[in-house]
Amino acid sequence: MRLNDTTDVAMRIMIYAASNGARRFTIDQIVAAYALPRSTVMKVVNALTQGKFLVAQRGRAGGLHLAQQAAAIKVGDVVRHMETDFSLVACMRPSSDCAISQFCKLKSPLTEARAAFLAVLDEYSIADIMLDPVLFGIRTPAA
Repeated sequence: MRLNDTTDVAMRIMIYAASNGARRFTIDQIVAAYALPRSTVMKVVNALTQGKFLVAQRGRAGGLHLAQQAAAIKVGDVVRHMETDFSLVACMRPSSDCAISQFCKLKSPLTEARAAFLAVLDEYSIADIMLDPVLFGIRTPAA
């Protein structure tokens, strides 16, 4: 199974958000951290805020932050929200016109494999995949 590029960017943004801790961050910081097009980051951030994974606050003191603790956000939930098509082959789509679909034995193992893929992702939270903030040039307050 292959995730689309938008899901890849979403996961990177979530990693950045978790690594940033409780501090707010901006779209421009994401663009700089990953060298991504601003329009792409804006589109993905919008999807993540609609999915209630991120909170966006406007204004001078605004920015983005995780909507809940990183440990409470499952990787599988983010992937499910961002992916538009989990049909591994054409016959898994509702509009399939495959001549053998009513007899085919491939759909069942592929459905099982997709479920197993998502089940593994559900075992991990965003906290599990976050990185050291230093890798992003994020300064943490001295203890």
